[in-house]
Amino acid sequence: MGKGQRVRARRVERALDAPGTQQGAAFGLGAGVVRPPRGVGSAPVGTQGLDVAANVPAGPDRVLKSLERLSELAAARAELLRELHTADEEIVSAVSHLRVDGASWSRIGAVLGITRQGARQRFGTGARR
Repeated sequence: MGKGQRVRARRVERALDAPGTQQGAAFGLGAGVVRPPRGVGSAPVGTQGLDVAANVPAGPDRVLKSLERLSELAAARAELLRELHTADEEIVSAVSHLRVDGASWSRIGAVLGITRQGARQRFGTGARR
């Protein structure tokens, strides 16, 4: 693990260790589950694991609602991946056309927010497509 990865891992850990941070809050799963500050025990504070919604009774209803939400998230993820793949193909095509028209790797890299060398390695001759 490189230094950058260690730094990022520490930042994520610190963010999760902040008092009042709810696990799974980004997915709507964090109701009632709060991760305790470091050194204050290891078990989550709350009822039983991740409550999907505070008003949903425990049992099959909660599981069904959770599965429905998971299904929605999976469908949204699949759609975003399709759009991302399409955008990547369009970028590759645009870079190819720009190179034929005489654009430099420096200008292409600047537009993409990467270095000249990064653009050449990613889109140049012999690059994996």
